[in-house]
Amino acid sequence: MNLRRSARRLLALTLVSCLCAPSLAESVSDDDVRLALVYKIARFVTWPVSSNHQAAPLRLCFANGEIFELAQKRLTGRSVKERPLQVLYVAEDIADVSTTCDILYMARTEKDRVEELISLVSNNPILTVSDTPDFVEVGGMIGLSAKSKKVAIRINVAAYESSNLVVSSQLLELAELFDENRRARR
Repeated sequence: MNLRRSARRLLALTLVSCLCAPSLAESVSDDDVRLALVYKIARFVTWPVSSNHQAAPLRLCFANGEIFELAQKRLTGRSVKERPLQVLYVAEDIADVSTTCDILYMARTEKDRVEELISLVSNNPILTVSDTPDFVEVGGMIGLSAKSKKVAIRINVAAYESSNLVVSSQLLELAELFDENRRARR
């Protein structure tokens, strides 16, 4: 347990430093930490391989305008597994995010749209991440939450397995796993 706590602290520090190093004079916001986590988590996920997918950008979509603008500043020019990141905004009237996104981040402010967005992308190879309470219980893949100034990661096992995404065992070790058949594991 102590090793897991140390690993989480190291992961959080690494995440914050990797995105905020150029601007350490600026204060680090909660959104900076969330962006760092989404970016780092993406490095621990493998998408199904297809011939046109290899060199294509990894499309990181946001359902919130403010964090989208911050993501454009912080993540432009970065890549994940040799795929350049493309930061996109998901408008409220978008019909099919399943053909637009590889990763979909839904901020807490989008809690009213979470279930609708999850239903649009379920069973597709789209990583869903949110800091909305009970995100994994409503079918989201990775839920982020702050517990006494520490970031907790929860993973919905059934959601990521049905999407054909592969989540690294390293990330699974750091996370609390949620299995709707068995409720929470670990």
